[in-house]
Amino acid sequence: MYTVTLTSEQHLMLLDILNCAIADLHTEIVHTDNRCMKDALKDRKHLLQEMLESLRSLQPNSTS
Repeated sequence: MYTVTLTSEQHLMLLDILNCAIADLHTEIVHTDNRCMKDALKDRKHLLQEMLESLRSLQPNSTS
C-alpha cells in the first residue's frame, strides 16, 4: 500500500484524469476486435475504476 499526499486541487485533477482515461478506454474497447486485447483493456478499465472509487472515498485533510 502507498501513501500519497495531494492538495485538493491535485485530488480533483487526478479524479478528472481517471474519468477521462476510463472514457477513452470504453471507446477503445468498443472498437477493438482482438479478443485478447479487448480483455486486457477491460482489465485496465476495471483497475482505473477501482482507483477512481478509492480516490472518491477519501476525505480531505483539514490541513490541505
